Amino acid sequence: MSKEVIKHGHKYDASWIVRPMYADETIETLLCGHSERLAMAAHFIHDRKPKRIQLTKNLRICGDCHRVTKLIALIYQ
Repeated sequence: MSKEVIKHGHKYDASWIVRPMYADETIETLLCGHSERLAMAAHFIHDRKPKRIQLTKNLRICGDCHRVTKLIALIYQ
């Protein structure tokens, strides 16, 4: 999924990272570890062409994840 969104012009937004990064971490690894992205990736592993994906979360979603979700919806429609 990450390669697809990058290919379609997505740039990771580091302003959503709220903790110091360790030496072995990158902006991409931190943002791609968010639960909504992991849930979407797991769903695409299970069903390559889903008709509908519904994620329920009790916390706010970061702006970068929101943009990626919209881009994935456009790519896979």
